[in-house]
Amino acid sequence: MIKINLISINFIERIRYFSIDDIYHNLKVDFYVLLLIILKTKKMKHLTILSLGVILLTSCPPSKFTPDSVNIRFEHYVDENTLLEDTLLYTNDAGQLYSVQNLDYIITDINLTDEEGTVLQELTDIHYVTLSDPSSLNLSISSVLTRGEYKNIEFTFGLDSTKNISNLYVNEEFHTRMFWPDMMGGGYHYMKLEGRFDNDTTFYNTHTGGTMGVDYSFKKSFPINLTSIENGNIHIIDINMNINNWFSNPNTITLSTDGIMGNMQRQMELKQNGTEDVFDIIQAEIAICY
Repeated sequence: MIKINLISINFIERIRYFSIDDIYHNLKVDFYVLLLIILKTKKMKHLTILSLGVILLTSCPPSKFTPDSVNIRFEHYVDENTLLEDTLLYTNDAGQLYSVQNLDYIITDINLTDEEGTVLQELTDIHYVTLSDPSSLNLSISSVLTRGEYKNIEFTFGLDSTKNISNLYVNEEFHTRMFWPDMMGGGYHYMKLEGRFDNDTTFYNTHTGGTMGVDYSFKKSFPINLTSIENGNIHIIDINMNINNWFSNPNTITLSTDGIMGNMQRQMELKQNGTEDVFDIIQAEIAICY
């Protein structure tokens, strides 16, 4: 497997606007489909791409200023392979065969910032991802970006101490599924990663959260090259999770049938692994003309 780090990849297709609406519309649709094919190419999912600027149409019919939109997609892999659920197929650094049956997690404070880390635009304060609901794998924020340059995307995995409070999200979909027992610190799980290991009858539960009130959430920030000129463009950002990396680098974690919710050392090890290289991103842009 080859990992490539690129500062900038720019695909520029220059199409001039003709007065024939049908020709213009068909060209726009063709480029949109091409973009989706490029983004889904398996060889690209582990590239740390800081800027993938795709300008599909550079001459558009006259229109009023329209704030740009952001579409965040949550993708899940095991090394170079797209995750296949409930399949005893994967091997961790400890040499254990394992599957992923359930994956639920909470992402908070997704923001776009400038080069110094100053927040320019808050995208959402909390988002729940679960493999059991495909709609949760997409987060669309329409007409949110005013004119300007955005240099980083940042988010927190889990909930920090200001948010991880019992019953604070009692009206949210994840409340029942993700609550964390008060006797163990209260609040909510950050993640539930569950499946089988070694054989079809042995199960593991990798549950992370604020054990005994300690904050094990962590922040991630990735450089991007996102410019809004308020022409209604859609900026696509894929947040990719490599599940195998939860169990390696810097800590090799061995799966077991023992619960880890009360294991503070294991919670810290998972935080360290998550901070290291569990996540990467891919950025792209679709030009939409009104």
